[in-house]
Amino acid sequence: MENDELLDCLVIGGGAAGLTAAVYFGRYKRRAVVLDDGGSRLQRIPRTRNVPGFPDGIEGPDLLRRMREHAARYAVPAEQTRVRSLRRLDDGTFRAESAEGSWRARFVLLATGARDVEPEIDGIAEALKVGQVRYCPICDGFETQRQRVAVLGRAGHGLRESLFIANWDNQVTWLSMATQEEVGAPDLARLREAGVRIADSPPHRIDCGVDGVGVRVELQNGQVLEFDTLYPALGLVTACELATALGARARDNGQLEVDAHQQTTVDGLYVAGDVAVDLNQISVATGHAAIAATAIHNRL
Repeated sequence: MENDELLDCLVIGGGAAGLTAAVYFGRYKRRAVVLDDGGSRLQRIPRTRNVPGFPDGIEGPDLLRRMREHAARYAVPAEQTRVRSLRRLDDGTFRAESAEGSWRARFVLLATGARDVEPEIDGIAEALKVGQVRYCPICDGFETQRQRVAVLGRAGHGLRESLFIANWDNQVTWLSMATQEEVGAPDLARLREAGVRIADSPPHRIDCGVDGVGVRVELQNGQVLEFDTLYPALGLVTACELATALGARARDNGQLEVDAHQQTTVDGLYVAGDVAVDLNQISVATGHAAIAATAIHNRL
């Protein structure tokens, strides 16, 4: 289906950033459509406790449902589809295409987000639901106080996350995946000062959902370690391809560079949420969307 209507803005992505943008465009009485492939990371959050207004926390799927209901109040259409290409036309407008159709707009707000690199561990989905596996220490590090916490990650990201999590009076062990020899003496000293332990050898097997323990790690040397919580720190895959295909500049990690109004290096292409250079947080994503949607509104 080809939609000949020229939209004011096409929002690609229906998570926290995309739905916030939809609310703003609806209230600005602008013609916008949200194209969503259903992959929002909100669906994978057991309970977030640092979203303002929910002092007891809220489950990610419930927050996503509420945000969809909020956007629907302003009659901004949402299509369930995966955009496979985004082009800049000769007249300066953009055209997005998917298997279900195509859409044309003056501006695009990309809110495609990112996904965590998951370790190959049996039962990880259930462990995530009950908090035995966590991905965001900024979001839920507070809940690891006085717990045994393992961080699975290589030198660099894994080391930084181990130091960050050690802030909460917990017992942190870094599963360095045989990369501790790449760490310099100053960083090793920081780990010691923070009380972070380094596993003696790489993990051979990780089991989640172990009765009375939570997470059991068997090392290659035969040693068995037990933890309450495991943080995989293997990085993110950022969904930036639609933007970089148009020439938008991205960092090495895939996050897109933006100006003060969330516009990329491509005129008319804005981004919000985890796909943009910034802290990966729900509150940050909604702030990005508010800034970008208002900037677009002011240009129309």
